Amino acid sequence: MKALLRYVKLGVIVAISGIYATPAFADTQFPQELSKMVVPSEGGSLPEDLAFVDENGNEVTFNSLKGQVVLVNLWATWCVPCVKEMPDLDRLSVEMADKPFRVLALSQDRGGAEAVSEFFATNGIEHLDVVLDPRGAIARSMGARGLPTSFVYDAKGTLRGKLEGIAQWDAPAVIAYFEHLIDQTS
Repeated sequence: MKALLRYVKLGVIVAISGIYATPAFADTQFPQELSKMVVPSEGGSLPEDLAFVDENGNEVTFNSLKGQVVLVNLWATWCVPCVKEMPDLDRLSVEMADKPFRVLALSQDRGGAEAVSEFFATNGIEHLDVVLDPRGAIARSMGARGLPTSFVYDAKGTLRGKLEGIAQWDAPAVIAYFEHLIDQTS
């Protein structure tokens, strides 16, 4: 009798697992390529009180990005996974060039704009701006635990998702997600 009861319990567990594994119960907020993205429970918005540095050494505030959907990607030239996703981010920037969208690939390198420019030239990255967070203040403020870490903000400056690790940023479903987000919030 105990063996039968054990098999019945196992059958129930398998059945319930199968139900919750179906697409009807999947989180459809993000495309499959962004399946690791989470919506932080504490919410958040563009860190308006912080500024990043452009390739000329000028400080640019996040507040100047409102009105656009913004993908903030924290990366470094020495980070192997970061290097792997840079071409995808570059292609995403091209795909979204005529839309209110910005890829902000914020380098955490201490070598400055010269190191990032050299990396971009060597690796054929032609459509991303050289922008820096050399002291890591923005990364700390945003709660990044490692690199790469990406944040998606809608056109109103509301945090929509955080992704730790790499993603296929130029996938058609990801581009469609960003276009939908632009339509929703612009």
